[in-house]
Amino acid sequence: MILFNMNRKRVLIPVVFLTVIIIILVIVLGHKTRYNRISVSQSKWDSIISSRSEDDKLVLEDIEFNDYNVVIDERSNTLYYSLVNASKSKYNPNIKFSASDENAKMAILSDEITDEKVKNGHKFKIIIYNSKKYHVYDLICTDLPILSVTYMDKGSEKQKSVPVEIYLFDNLSDLPNKVVKSRGKFRSDDGFYELTLSMMTPGRNIRENRVTILGMRPESGYMLTKTDDELVDDLDRNREEHRVALFVNGEFKGIYNVENEESNGEV
Repeated sequence: MILFNMNRKRVLIPVVFLTVIIIILVIVLGHKTRYNRISVSQSKWDSIISSRSEDDKLVLEDIEFNDYNVVIDERSNTLYYSLVNASKSKYNPNIKFSASDENAKMAILSDEITDEKVKNGHKFKIIIYNSKKYHVYDLICTDLPILSVTYMDKGSEKQKSVPVEIYLFDNLSDLPNKVVKSRGKFRSDDGFYELTLSMMTPGRNIRENRVTILGMRPESGYMLTKTDDELVDDLDRNREEHRVALFVNGEFKGIYNVENEESNGEV
C-alpha cells in the first residue's frame, strides 16, 4: 500500500508540473499562429457563419501582428495593421490574440496581403468564433505610422487640455523598438488637435532614457492637422515620415500631419 502511494506520487508530480507549465504558456502566449495558417476558403468561411449566430458581444480584447499591437476601432468594427517595411514577415505576420471568450478561434477569408491591396485600401475579413457564435471584423493594412491617443475625460477636451496616454508606432524606422508609450496633454477643436508628449524609455536616468521617434523631439508640443490623403498613397517617403494614421479613443480620425509647434511647419 505504501509502495502504491509512492508510485502514485511519482506519477502525479510530473503531471501537475506539466499542467502548470501548459497553463503558464497559454497565459503568456495566448492564441498564436501565422496569418496563412488560419486562412480559409470561401466555402469554409460560409460554413462557419451558417452554423453559428452573429454576436457583437464576442469581441477581440487584444491582437498583435508580429508582436506589435493592431489598433481596434470598435465603432467601425475595423482592425488597422501598420506594416513594418523592413520585416520579412510583414505579408504573413505572426498573430496573437485574446478574446472575450478564451475558447474563441480565428479565421481569415483566404486573401493574401500584397502591396497592391495595401495601396488600394483593400478590406480583409477576419472572423472570431466559438461553437455557437461568431463576429466579423474588417482588416485594413497601411504603410503609415500609427498614433493612438486615449483619454478618460471625454466631456472636457474642448474646454481644456486633458491628460492622455499615447501609443506611437513608427513602422518606417530602423529602431529595434518601434513603439513609444508615453503620457501627455491633448486638446481638440473641431478636428484640429494639439498634443504635448514626453517620450521616454523605462529607467531611472531620465536624461539617458529620452528617445525620439518619427523625428519628433522627446519632449515638445505638436500640432496635428488633417490631410485629404488616404491611408496609403504614392507620396514620397520623406513626406510620409511625419504623416500618421490618427486614432482618438480607439476611433480612426484620418491621416494627420504632425508638426512641432515651434518649427513653423517643419518637424
